[in-house]
Amino acid sequence: MAQVEPDTVRRKRELPTRPTAEPQQQQQPRVTQPQPEVIQPQVVRQGEEAPQALIDRMFWGGSFGLQFGTFTNISLLPVVGYRATETFWLGIGGVYHYRRFRGESMHNYGGRVFAQQQIFDNFLIHGEYEQLSVELPLMNYNTGVYEFSRRFIGLPMAGLGYRQRIGERGAADILLLYNFNDSYASPYSNPVIRAGFSFPFRR
Repeated sequence: MAQVEPDTVRRKRELPTRPTAEPQQQQQPRVTQPQPEVIQPQVVRQGEEAPQALIDRMFWGGSFGLQFGTFTNISLLPVVGYRATETFWLGIGGVYHYRRFRGESMHNYGGRVFAQQQIFDNFLIHGEYEQLSVELPLMNYNTGVYEFSRRFIGLPMAGLGYRQRIGERGAADILLLYNFNDSYASPYSNPVIRAGFSFPFRR
């Protein structure tokens, strides 16, 4: 005789089995790599100058003068300047004169401002203004000896010059200037001839 399975056993065999769920994988945080900064090259059009730092446009230098004999004159004129363009320079400076006349020493000192514009080739025009404290010998006719007094004078000067380049940004200049205050108190006699040098702060 065939055995009859109980209904409860038959139902358990007929029920579909549920697949076992796989453990969920833990989502890893996405790590983004920093993008390298891209520096765009600066485009310089023809006829334009590449931008420069302030110190790369500045220069230092000056001129000096020597005269010996009955009248001794030693001049020192240091300057600090700025190249606004390759052809237009301007700056400020100091002025010191040591003068000796008939055994007496005199000292002049002050400051000046100047501007230079190169016009063609190596030729330039130069203009400046000096403000000086000048020591003057004055004859005292009662005693017959010189007495010294000090006064302030302004000296506007202008003229032409020739510039010889030294390296990329250095230069040597020779100037021929006219002093528009050619008075007794002026330490200069016309024409005023100067030779000077200028060097960049950073090569």
